[in-house]
Amino acid sequence: MADNKTIRLGLVDAINQMMRLSDVCDDPDHKFEINLKVRALFKILDRVIVTTLQTTDADFEQALLALDALTQQANSATASLTMVAETITKAADAIGKIEKLVAGVVGILAI
Repeated sequence: MADNKTIRLGLVDAINQMMRLSDVCDDPDHKFEINLKVRALFKILDRVIVTTLQTTDADFEQALLALDALTQQANSATASLTMVAETITKAADAIGKIEKLVAGVVGILAI
């Protein structure tokens, strides 16, 4: 399970930054989209916790990079709300890449 640590931490960092962004965002549509992405990230985190990921898989590296890019983008967007739409797009990208890693995994919360 140690292989998942980086993905897990990446997800937690991304979730935290997205929640901070949601707190400061004043556009209700953007706030709604951010909250949808946060919910999706939480669902993926639940599935990552119960599986062992292949760290040698190219998808693993892409997911790590996407999570890092999302976290950085969300952090920047809290200071400049003009970047919110781009952050939402990065969140969708990260979610798609991590979904490849956990396809078919049922999380704890699904039980």
